[in-house]
Amino acid sequence: MNRSLIAIAGLAVLGFSCKDSNNDESVMGNWKAESPFEGVARSGAASFVIDTAAYISTGSDNNNNRLADLWEYNGRTWTQKANFPGAGRTGASGFAVAGKGYVGLGQLQGGVYVKDFYSYDPTANKWTKIADYMGTGRVGTVSFSVNNKGYVGTGFDGNNLNDLYSYNPTAAAWTKENSFPGAKREGAVAMVINNLVYVGTGTGNAQTLRDWWEFNPSNGIWTQKKDFTTDQSAIMRSYASSFVINNRGYLLMGVTSTNDTKIWSYDAATDTWSSDLDYSNSNNKFRVTPSGRSRAVSFSMKNLGYIATGAASTTRLDDIYSFNPAAAREVVE
Repeated sequence: MNRSLIAIAGLAVLGFSCKDSNNDESVMGNWKAESPFEGVARSGAASFVIDTAAYISTGSDNNNNRLADLWEYNGRTWTQKANFPGAGRTGASGFAVAGKGYVGLGQLQGGVYVKDFYSYDPTANKWTKIADYMGTGRVGTVSFSVNNKGYVGTGFDGNNLNDLYSYNPTAAAWTKENSFPGAKREGAVAMVINNLVYVGTGTGNAQTLRDWWEFNPSNGIWTQKKDFTTDQSAIMRSYASSFVINNRGYLLMGVTSTNDTKIWSYDAATDTWSSDLDYSNSNNKFRVTPSGRSRAVSFSMKNLGYIATGAASTTRLDDIYSFNPAAAREVVE
């Protein structure tokens, strides 16, 4: 898985301070290369986080084969778990609710869009088939969990979509929610901040989209927030990565028309975006950075943001990087 935005807020809004290479003032926010993903390189995987462990499953490899393995990551090491029981697929959706992970939807090897869904119990290391998704089979969705429900919507099933459905594990059933009111799209992002959901970016009708929306799951109401202005056109992208750390949203990478290499930060309280953190590896930039990519998995865990796997052009990736907004930035001198 969001009219005109005010000018980009100053760096003070982000809590980052400017740094001249000739002074000793620290700029906060730093990347760290973590132990590489131990499965095969892939893009279009699904992920979810349960307690202090993240899980990555499915996707497509460098030969475009569909995958069905599952890997657990505890912030240090990788452990292979029980394979996803459905057919291998790419572009699946994932979320976690009440101690279980959920994966479904996606596109099979022959190009068929599917709507089957499965839950994963990490204690038993066991998958269980649940009710099929209530909408059509698809890829490129937004998915998130809030208030003990999982939500999946928008995406592409041969046409762009704007519907939204929730899954209640207690009732073991899907429910249709109020549809996303913006343009139909695929490759959008969703961020959960203080139990409200923010959805935007993506592509539809051959356009990269600039609207941003807030969804209140308690009453099902969507509220349009400020659009990205012309001066902020670099924010617009599809199949990007996002995570939330300490109630601040972060957006980066994906398919952009501007080759943007910044981390954009969203302050939901003021409805403003800021940018400072350039992840390109050039003079006075981060010393360690992930390469640009799309269709990666991204998640938050232990007050860190993570980005892993994905595609750089046609090459699938198997690395993982953590981002710590509270760590002093290490730069190329």
